[in-house]
Amino acid sequence: MSVNGAPAFHESLLEAISNAPGVSGGEEAVRAILAEYARDKVDSLEVDPMGSLVARIEPATRGGRSGRRNGARGSGAKKGPHVMLCAHMDEVGLMVTAVEKEGRLRFRRVGGIDPRILPGQVFRIGIEGTRAVVGALPPHLVPRTERDKVTAADDLYLDIGARSREEAEERVPVGSYAVFDTTYEAWGTTRKGKAFDDRAGCAVLASLIQRRPPVPVTAVWSVQEEVGLRGAAAAARRVQPDLAIVLEGTASGESPGAPPDEQYPYMGRGPALTVQDRSLMVHARLLDAIEDTARRHRVPTQWKRPGVGGTDAGRIAISGSGVPS
Repeated sequence: MSVNGAPAFHESLLEAISNAPGVSGGEEAVRAILAEYARDKVDSLEVDPMGSLVARIEPATRGGRSGRRNGARGSGAKKGPHVMLCAHMDEVGLMVTAVEKEGRLRFRRVGGIDPRILPGQVFRIGIEGTRAVVGALPPHLVPRTERDKVTAADDLYLDIGARSREEAEERVPVGSYAVFDTTYEAWGTTRKGKAFDDRAGCAVLASLIQRRPPVPVTAVWSVQEEVGLRGAAAAARRVQPDLAIVLEGTASGESPGAPPDEQYPYMGRGPALTVQDRSLMVHARLLDAIEDTARRHRVPTQWKRPGVGGTDAGRIAISGSGVPS
C-alpha cells in the first residue's frame, strides 16, 4: 500500500519477517528474507563481519534514472551528505543453557524480557521450530507467603515433552535460540505479531529503498541491538555516514494504569519522534528538519516519551568523530 505518493509498504514482507526467528546473534532467517527483497533494488548489497545487512543506494542521475540500471551508479547526480538509515533485525528471546536429567531445559533470557509474562508461554526452539512451554512450580505447591511474588526467571524451565536428558539433547542442543510462538495476524485495522520491535522498522526501511534518493544512502539492517546496540556500532564505523536516522519500534502509553502524563505515544496517530532517551540526545537541527519535512507532507507526528529505552542511534552518534543522529 502507498500513501500520498510515498513508496509502497508491502505488508507481506512485514508478515514474513515477523514470523521468522531472529534472536540476537541468530538473525540469519530474517536477513535472508530482506536480502532477497533488496537485491535488485540497490547498487550494492553485502553482509558485514558482524552479520548486518548493508545496502548502498546511489543518488538518481540528472535525468532521474537509476544509476545501477544504466551502469552509471549515480554518475552525474548531485552529491550531498551520506545518510545512514538503520533498523535492527534481532528480537528478544531465550537461549537454552542446560539440559536436566528429566529432560527439562534451562535457559537464559536474551535481551529484556519481563519475567512476569513467561510462565505458560509457548516458544519455538531452533530452526526446526521445536515447540516448548515455559514451566514453573505449580501454585498449589508454592508456599502461601510466596504466591503473590513473581517467579524468578532462574526458577523457570522449558518443557518440550522429553522424558530424559538423552531425548531432549537429541532434539534441542544447548545454545539453541527460542522465540515466542506468535503468528502474524490482522485484527481489524490492527496487526498482531512478534518482534515488531524492530521488524516494523525493517519493513519500512525496505520500502524506502524502492526509490532513488537525492543523496547517497546506506541502508543497514543491523544485528544484536537488543544486547547492546552492537551491530549498528560496527556498521557505523565502516559506513562513516554524515548523518543517521534510525527506524525503531516503541511502546504505546495507552495501557490501563499508566500515569495520565505518560499515556503517549498513541497507536494510529503517526510516527513518534525521539528527542532524548537513555542512549541519545537527538541532534536538534536534524530533528527540526524531520519535523519540517513531516509538516510539508502533512504527515502527523507525535513524541516518544523522553528518557525511555535506547536505540542504535545512541551508538551511531558517537562513532568516528560523531554523527548527527
